[in-house]
Amino acid sequence: MHMAKEAKRIVIGLAGAATGVLFVALASIFGLSTDLSFQAICALGILACCIIWWVANIFPEFVTALIMCIAFIGLCQVPTTTVFSAFASSTWWLLVAAFALGFGMQRSGLMARMAARILRVFPRTFKMQTAGLIATGTLIGPFIPSLSAKATMLAPLSLSISDAMGYERRSRQATGLFLAMFTGIRTVGPAVISASIIGYGLLATLPSDVAAQFDMLHWFACMLPWFIFVMVANYLALVILFGDKQAKGSPLDASAEESLATETASSIGPMTRQERAMAVIMVLCIVLWITEPLHAIPSHIVAISAMVLMLIFGVVGVKDLRQGIAWESLIFIGCVLGLAEVFAKLGIDSWIIGSCEAAFSLLANNAYLLVIGICLMTILLRFIIVSEMAYINIFMAFIVPLAISFGISPWVIGVCVYAVVNPWFALYQNPIYLSAYYATEGKMANQAQSAAYCALYLAICICGLLISTPLWQALGLI
Repeated sequence: MHMAKEAKRIVIGLAGAATGVLFVALASIFGLSTDLSFQAICALGILACCIIWWVANIFPEFVTALIMCIAFIGLCQVPTTTVFSAFASSTWWLLVAAFALGFGMQRSGLMARMAARILRVFPRTFKMQTAGLIATGTLIGPFIPSLSAKATMLAPLSLSISDAMGYERRSRQATGLFLAMFTGIRTVGPAVISASIIGYGLLATLPSDVAAQFDMLHWFACMLPWFIFVMVANYLALVILFGDKQAKGSPLDASAEESLATETASSIGPMTRQERAMAVIMVLCIVLWITEPLHAIPSHIVAISAMVLMLIFGVVGVKDLRQGIAWESLIFIGCVLGLAEVFAKLGIDSWIIGSCEAAFSLLANNAYLLVIGICLMTILLRFIIVSEMAYINIFMAFIVPLAISFGISPWVIGVCVYAVVNPWFALYQNPIYLSAYYATEGKMANQAQSAAYCALYLAICICGLLISTPLWQALGLI
């Protein structure tokens, strides 16, 4: 079995390399070299190969990304400083600090404490526990950039609630509580930059003048109509489709109530010194992020300072931090973020504008068609490109110059992608969903029911974007 899997990996890997070579050959034969330099054609061939390798998971994502960068330098003669330019950017350092802070929140126990206290506020009925799980993911969201960390921590908690309420595992109600937990984590992401690494990554794909317009406060203000609509519509849909059929829900009996209260209390325990220190650090960090327009301290400086304070006050040790940060993900993100600079250096972005202008104009002339078109394209392509971050970076590298040429803010394109880039029709599509699903050992949610709800959730997200479109038009973003 292992040999067959290895043979398949080798075959697909060679097919990816052959695709890249074939692209270069056909582009040269059919005259694409008259519009692009040979180095630019090679760069597109390299990218085609790497996309296939990412889809098939031939190598770890960051290994393929490093191979791509090496090929850009060696075969396409792109300067090293251009290929690896993202590693010198403020955004990459913001990502480093965000990963560290997320690990500190999890390791100190502060994240689990916040979740448990929020859930204790809500009565023990399906409707209220659904609201509680959504609220927990939403309120914790801005403090923890790692979606995987939040999913891994909250999924077992949602299973405990479901069991205590007497729901059979993989039942309709259990699946509904699981989806409330997961969508609560995910919905806040597109609205608040700090709620996900993806937000920082998206910000990095925007031109500097566009990125400067969207600090945390302005970003949230522009996404507020979307956020409110999706939160309300998602809650109502979960309650209607997955809730108890009795009018007043199904409250816990006395013994289950006592059991869950005991479990929740034990999970809280007395507050440790590390938790207190982490709480103060995160409060200061969030306040400084929100008030950035007043003091002009860049968000990456605030985040790095918070990371340093976390180490100084012993919230985590240096050795723990070295092991707790997903450095391979940071390397991957840095490599892929450099695509925009590589494309600009080789003139690929200008070529894209000229080649796709007519097709894009069909959507660009109608803001609502543009939103729907970007969303549907994203949902379809995510069956092929598994990594959310990889998809966003590759897509934005192509689309940013085109959007600017039509007077459309790339931020609008980015948030449309971000809002629907998380499908979970199949487990392989969504690593964050996969983390949550297997954090309960696959025992809580019925995947068929969950996948069916995915279509409705994405439709809700698209409707939220359409509702937000008049605001964006009024602000001159479209």
